[in-house]
Amino acid sequence: MTYERFLKVILNLQKQSFVVDKLYKLNIDTIHYNEPYDIIIAELITEIYGVDGYGWFAWFCYENDFGHGELIATDEDMKPIAQSFESLWELLELNHKVK
Repeated sequence: MTYERFLKVILNLQKQSFVVDKLYKLNIDTIHYNEPYDIIIAELITEIYGVDGYGWFAWFCYENDFGHGELIATDEDMKPIAQSFESLWELLELNHKVK
């Protein structure tokens, strides 16, 4: 996947997540409406980057708030990885692209 296409996907996902969070704070639960789209995204990312790649994608987006959270992932040399959209994309392309 090109970085431009990846960025388009992840930025739109982030935008939607922001909207869902705002609605939830207003006591409007949209889980039943969003879940099918989350499943679609999970399936497509898994198809492109495999199960482990989707794990990194989900960690970055959902557990680490699209790179704005406090979590830090490192490689075996203790160098931070997957801390930005671009570094996540590079990690996925280099290590998890399904061939």
